[in-house]
Amino acid sequence: MKKVLLLFGLLCMIVFASAQAPAFDPLMPETYVSVTVNKSQLYELSRHFSVDAVTRHADGTCDVRLCVGRLEYDAFQATGIPFTVVSAPKPQVNMASSYGQLIQQWNRYPTYNTYLATMDTFRSQYPQFCEIDTILAQTPGGHKILVAHISNNLQDKGTKPSFFYTSTIHGDEPVGYYMMIRLIYYLLHNYATNAQVQELVDNVDIWICPIENPDGTYHTSNNSLNESPYSTRYNHHGVDLNRSYPEAGAVTATRDLEPEVQAMMSFGAEHHFTMSANMHGGAEVFNYPWDTWPSYQRPHADDNWWRYVGHKFADTCQHYSSNYMNEEDDGVTEGGDWYVITGSRQDYYNYYLQCREVTIEVSDNKVLPSNYLPYYWGYIYRSFLNYLKESTYGFQGVVTDSVTGLPLEATVVVENHDDNVSFVSSHLPAGDYHRPIKGGTYQVTYSAPNYYPKTLTLTATDGHATLQDVALVPYGYGVEDPDKPVVDIYPNPTSGELHVVLPAEMSEVVMTLYDAAGRRVCQQILSQSESVVPMQELPSGVYLLRLTKGGQTVCQQKVVR
Repeated sequence: MKKVLLLFGLLCMIVFASAQAPAFDPLMPETYVSVTVNKSQLYELSRHFSVDAVTRHADGTCDVRLCVGRLEYDAFQATGIPFTVVSAPKPQVNMASSYGQLIQQWNRYPTYNTYLATMDTFRSQYPQFCEIDTILAQTPGGHKILVAHISNNLQDKGTKPSFFYTSTIHGDEPVGYYMMIRLIYYLLHNYATNAQVQELVDNVDIWICPIENPDGTYHTSNNSLNESPYSTRYNHHGVDLNRSYPEAGAVTATRDLEPEVQAMMSFGAEHHFTMSANMHGGAEVFNYPWDTWPSYQRPHADDNWWRYVGHKFADTCQHYSSNYMNEEDDGVTEGGDWYVITGSRQDYYNYYLQCREVTIEVSDNKVLPSNYLPYYWGYIYRSFLNYLKESTYGFQGVVTDSVTGLPLEATVVVENHDDNVSFVSSHLPAGDYHRPIKGGTYQVTYSAPNYYPKTLTLTATDGHATLQDVALVPYGYGVEDPDKPVVDIYPNPTSGELHVVLPAEMSEVVMTLYDAAGRRVCQQILSQSESVVPMQELPSGVYLLRLTKGGQTVCQQKVVR
């Protein structure tokens, strides 16, 4: 978390109130306060404190709700900004003390032990589709950060896109926590009877982490949660985890990383997620990147795609409740246009991991009364499914070595569109890439170290996938030359003999066969128009056949035995 040392810039802009500011309760881990400031003051506040909500007025002023932690009390009071303490409303919350009680009517929040038991029940009841992994075995407060892995093939994702849903990085925003548990249940429970669910589980490698900050949610007790300070926004160390990631665009990382942050960074880097989303509370809006910059300063390269996907998400919610998910631009905002923050998880995943992550504020009330939970689930769950499905659209395929046929790690850049952080990559072991993009025609370049780049013209259609496999030619093997004589090699694949037919004007050609490791396994001189290369005794696999004459390569081709 960024420590507040000097607020000179802020102090210069603020007109000090003559009245004595109220004092903070030093026993409180954090306090929510309300202030009224202008736009420039909001910018400075957001750089140093945790902005929780913003309401703009026609005269240019903003009503701002801030969360001020115990370590920040003195620094905030030193600004001299008049403030009022926002009292926690403490809505009616019922807790589920068992898995059965949780799913009976879905109108309770889980106790911590119920959460652990629920995740274990998912694993034991649906072992063929669900396993529970651990992102962090022990938080500073002694809890676990768990993730459900859902797929029709848990051991091998193949070429499917990977997708990540998470929630409650702020511990006093548990509505998304409830929704993510229910989403896991919905996917597993409906796989056999719901075609949409089956398609998602079969075609996307799904990961869902219901709660990122259990220390905050269960700050007071493992058996209860509610508005701060019963549950806290901050983690066990008094840190806002959503201001604690390495800053997007920073030359060097200067902040200490909390254990929860480091674990999420490592987990994201390991799984190469195509898309992700994290759930918050306190507003109802689809907040897309960047948080660090307003759109006039630095729009995301895929700003048009984000707006398209965001309005699709919000419009679906509004179809089921006309008063839901309609804040800012009809339920959608660019993060920095709402208010600028640095160190968000959203920006880290987008900037450093080339993932498409969004922040979804799922309810105006940070904690909904328990009996409201089923209604809000009904408003939003279809949007969760639709957003998940977006990871299967756009450009996708496999990048391989044209000689060996083996998969490659390559960079995929949309020309005159991508910047230096919006490109995607293909990843081993399958060599698959996934590039969500707004419908249109683009020039796409595939490149890898020691390979000739290849640029193709591809057309994307909204709501559909454009499949494009690419084979890159390694340096030293030249590129295809249309003036070279045509050589016919068949059958390929072969289970035994391989026939090589040379043009009539060609003879005394040296044929060399290499295995996938580049070892020469066979060599002979072809002096007839059609020759037979015996491969019966060779192991199954991919081979490279090269024909040379006078030291010059005439033809080379991948052969499958």
